[in-house]
Amino acid sequence: MAKNALTPEAQAALAKLNQAIEQNPLNKELYYQRSELYYAAADYSLGIKDLNTVLEQSPQDALAYMFRGYGYGQLSYYNQAIADYTAAIKLAPNYAKAYFNRGTTHSQLQQYQQAISDYSLAIKLKPNYADAYYNRAIALNKIKQYQRAIADYTQVIALQPKDETAYYNRANTFNLTKQYPQALADYNQAIALKPDDLEPYYNRANVYHKTQDYQKAIADYSHVIKHNPLHAPTHYNRGTTHLSAELYQQAIADFSNAIKLKPNYAEAYYNRAIAYNKIQQYQQAIADHQMAIKLKADYGEAYGNLGLVQLTVGDKDQAVVNLQQAAKLFKAQNNLALLRYIEEKLQKIEPD
Repeated sequence: MAKNALTPEAQAALAKLNQAIEQNPLNKELYYQRSELYYAAADYSLGIKDLNTVLEQSPQDALAYMFRGYGYGQLSYYNQAIADYTAAIKLAPNYAKAYFNRGTTHSQLQQYQQAISDYSLAIKLKPNYADAYYNRAIALNKIKQYQRAIADYTQVIALQPKDETAYYNRANTFNLTKQYPQALADYNQAIALKPDDLEPYYNRANVYHKTQDYQKAIADYSHVIKHNPLHAPTHYNRGTTHLSAELYQQAIADFSNAIKLKPNYAEAYYNRAIAYNKIQQYQQAIADHQMAIKLKADYGEAYGNLGLVQLTVGDKDQAVVNLQQAAKLFKAQNNLALLRYIEEKLQKIEPD
């Protein structure tokens, strides 16, 4: 982590602290103050060194363990951070913040069950601990306990009714669980609270697409593009919505913009090929499918659709080659539905 330059005021304070410590090296409060200055400058190693001195003088100082644990966490020394938070908890078992910090460190190590346990202990000690509910919800999402996560986000909203991120994250969880009306209501609320945040518009558009409300999806994607025209996935997603709405020229334009922004966008070539096929521009469709395959060698759908377009234009031999490759890939990927579909197409091809 990059260090921050000390302000002139902080430099002057540091000089005074250095002088005071020279004169009174047993005053732990001076080390505390200097560690705070070092932490403010993101110089965590020096801050930890001062906290080591505090703990040498006062081994039962729970707060010093807490602050040192924070420094270790900032340096990504997560196991040392957990050890310090555990020491603080042993000394001060009713210290909710220590459980919260240890839970956060467990989350950083992807130890979500331990994190959930710590957040729960923090909440038991401090029932209105909104940050603990929020972080527990994130951990619960990680282990796919979505309904419990929704309940925790709901508790955050009850405690902090204007928390835009809680509405946004609850909406995302509703989206994951296909509770689309609830997701839309929460995205609406997130947007009302923070209209300049583009992410709720983007994800609301995804829900509108899933619920086949294509015009609203296009409007939201267009809003995002207006404010962030260089985001290739938004162009791509608006393209898929135009494709679903049978607006093929608009879809082609969107996929082309996505490809311009991200030249290796295999899915954009694939979907543009589908749009070209819909308007009977078969050579462009063939070229795009081939490009998608070049970029993604195991793209079974691209091989399959390429074969079907080649059948349409009468190139039976190449069609069979590509359909067989699609079948091989779908079998390897255990995609039985598409495997059966391709096998049926192959069976209907009459030999020369």
